Amino acid sequence: MEHLTTAHQDTRAQYDFWHDIVERSYAHCDGLSRTPRGFRAEIEIAKCGEAEMTALSSDPVRYTRTERHIRRSQTDSFFVSVMLEGGGRFRQNDRAVLHAPGTVMIYDSARPYEYDYAESYRTMLLRVPRPMMEARMLGVRDLGGTLMTADRPQASLIRGLVGNLMETARDGELPDSFIAPALDLITGAFGHGRPQDRAAVAGRNQALNRIKRFMLEHLGDEELSVAGIATAQNISVRSLGRAFAAEGTTPMAWLRDRRLAEAHARLSEGRGRSVTEVAYDCGFRDLSYFGRAFKKAYGITPRQIASPH
Repeated sequence: MEHLTTAHQDTRAQYDFWHDIVERSYAHCDGLSRTPRGFRAEIEIAKCGEAEMTALSSDPVRYTRTERHIRRSQTDSFFVSVMLEGGGRFRQNDRAVLHAPGTVMIYDSARPYEYDYAESYRTMLLRVPRPMMEARMLGVRDLGGTLMTADRPQASLIRGLVGNLMETARDGELPDSFIAPALDLITGAFGHGRPQDRAAVAGRNQALNRIKRFMLEHLGDEELSVAGIATAQNISVRSLGRAFAAEGTTPMAWLRDRRLAEAHARLSEGRGRSVTEVAYDCGFRDLSYFGRAFKKAYGITPRQIASPH
């Protein structure tokens, strides 16, 4: 586990030192310290497979991530944030929430957001690469800025889970195998479904979500086509195309991306005996095409991500 603090930096350099850590661990952004002199903050960082655990405490601060930052830095992860002390306001998508002690929030680094924490705070965060979320949850594009209040049982479950992961990391190495069941529980809680439900719903278009569920149930069917989907769902091919066009994609492009996301999740979490088995199970019969599409999507080959960390 890595432990970094501003305590040993010159007072005039403390915030700049901290902002570099924030950009490396979370996402490129603009920051504004609310502390007139010096800046107190510290962070613990632990890897868990492709995911990352952090625990931090910080003086009051404001962070803004805009489209400009996103174009410069294509960080594509979700963050599950458990507030322990202090807190502040957070804005993303059409949501403005109060991230208070005990609450659990999810935000998306691929979309603009604004933190405004007017008091010192202490929090734990789990960084999850987008494919790991997409493999478990429909409508992840709508998820950023979702808050779970402290009084909900699901919030208590996630607080305990993230806290236990962090304590395990402090005691020694955090096994990669821990991340898959942890994410199943977290997405199940946010999707209002059973923890083992790998198609929990975050999206708002219920008709489209029903169609997507059908497609996910047939993820490994290489013969699945637009016509077959439309017939099975009692909808015209044109209407099916329009439904996906509203999200800026097509039915088959969405299916390909979900197949890739599921393959990424299985390989990175060790849920597959071989790259070939995972590719076939996710609907890819042309292994050369699978390798090219995977590398284009994630910048790494299937065999590289399947190799022991």
